[in-house]
Amino acid sequence: MDRKLKQVLSQDQAKLLKYWTGKCSEGRLPVRKEISPADLIFCLSSISILEQKEGEEFTFRLTGSSLKDILGQECRGRCVSDECGNEVPWAIALRRCQATNSPVFGVTPVGHRRSHHWMRMPLQPDENGRQCILCFDR
Repeated sequence: MDRKLKQVLSQDQAKLLKYWTGKCSEGRLPVRKEISPADLIFCLSSISILEQKEGEEFTFRLTGSSLKDILGQECRGRCVSDECGNEVPWAIALRRCQATNSPVFGVTPVGHRRSHHWMRMPLQPDENGRQCILCFDR
């Protein structure tokens, strides 16, 4: 299985997935406060955190500089659906990640000879039932 993941995931994605998995314990997802930017220095520019608001809507809570390059503008505080629509790797991947409580990842072609490598990893919902999603985009 590790060999197959290495063929699908970039080196940073594999390292981030290993970090996320290491934060899972006793059948629960990682808690947001357990995710340390210092631990993610290797991919910090590619990290964002999405926060669920009322209903199914997510907003960009924290955004790395790579996301600004991908989307063309700063998105912190904005609704994911307004900025990214209802497609993979956004709404569809977020719903799948949330429904399965497991990481979702992939590669989306962008223009000529360019690709958007992405990963969505769920975090433990807060006491109000709202969930955050740890994201990687490069």
